[in-house]
Amino acid sequence: MSDCPSRKSIFYTEQEAKEALIRIHVKYQNSSTRAFYGCDQCGHLHLTSSGDMDDTLKQAQQAGRLDQLSESDHWTRKLS
Repeated sequence: MSDCPSRKSIFYTEQEAKEALIRIHVKYQNSSTRAFYGCDQCGHLHLTSSGDMDDTLKQAQQAGRLDQLSESDHWTRKLS
């Protein structure tokens, strides 16, 4: 999936990166991933655990959306 010399996962749009942040926090509640950045090597976006938390992730956390999605994901996997 990666066309970057860093071998990190790449995202082509901010929306893609934000959705990935949410998915990671739903799957791994203790994830340290908190934002994304533009890569100087490939020009695409990568996720990072450095810096300030992305506003979309922060809002989802504060609204309890991550907990709701985690619970939904849990039951979807359990009933599948």
